[in-house]
Amino acid sequence: MNIFLKVHTIFLLEFIFEPILSQVTYTCSSNATCGCSGNSAVLTKIVGGENAASQTWGWMASLRYSSTNSHFCGGSIISPLHILTAAHCTIGLSSPSAVNVYVGSIYLSDTVQTRGVSYIHIHPNYSTTTYVNDLSILKLSSPLTIDQTNVAIVCLPNVSSIILASQEYPAPNTSLIAIGWGYLTEGGDSVSQTLQQVTIQAIAANSIYCKNVQPADSSVQMCAGTMPIGGKDTCQGDSGGPLLMFTSDNVWQVVGITSNGVGCARPNLPGIYTRVAAFQVWINDTMNDANHLHITIHTILISIIFIIFFVNIKN
Repeated sequence: MNIFLKVHTIFLLEFIFEPILSQVTYTCSSNATCGCSGNSAVLTKIVGGENAASQTWGWMASLRYSSTNSHFCGGSIISPLHILTAAHCTIGLSSPSAVNVYVGSIYLSDTVQTRGVSYIHIHPNYSTTTYVNDLSILKLSSPLTIDQTNVAIVCLPNVSSIILASQEYPAPNTSLIAIGWGYLTEGGDSVSQTLQQVTIQAIAANSIYCKNVQPADSSVQMCAGTMPIGGKDTCQGDSGGPLLMFTSDNVWQVVGITSNGVGCARPNLPGIYTRVAAFQVWINDTMNDANHLHITIHTILISIIFIIFFVNIKN
């Protein structure tokens, strides 16, 4: 199986200029606490990807090697202190200090907000052979400034276990948006300097197309693309970036994480994404445990300082 890990940069296929078939504008709820950026998202149904507009995807993060400042993966802001990304993006890092996170611009050349990483939470059951449970959470060294214009939080799924056990989420044929920076052609040698966006569809786990790429566990992995013709896809370097759904509440929700696939945008071969809804409990527990650990350590340090202070007074 010719597997292309969607690692190092998210790449949306090279533009093939064709007449615009239609245009869709997504206007989010301005009073939402998540899933809404400064501007409406406008997507055209053309072959391949297209440039994203400024202040459209405020939760998009660029993960960069601290040694070279080169972009290697995407990620999503899920709280002021946490970035959701793919496990295979982070498992090879020597330490949290090996990566920095950049947010706030559609251009890789812009520096709006930059943070270091204090801890990397890789899903404990991640498989390096099947990419099952391909997700991790980065805890930032300090909170991001969330202004809902340039920097925003994306919504996480909130789906009952009953629904998850009885049906796929998102439902097959749902329109989804993949975003990120990356190579514009399969096997390319440079990333896009401008954030790209592309509309694809969720594909049923029992479809012939999903079976063609053989995800190991459809309960935690999902297929998405434009079948059977292909032509729209994420690819090598796409890893960690969000697959987004516009909900009935008029907000954007991260329903997938770009994981792996066979080639890029090939006919009959969709991409494979981590199904985020299957990990709601782990994501929330990980964020809460990380915050609790931070508070506990802070409390212990303060207690130690007070003890030392009072001992010195008595002496």
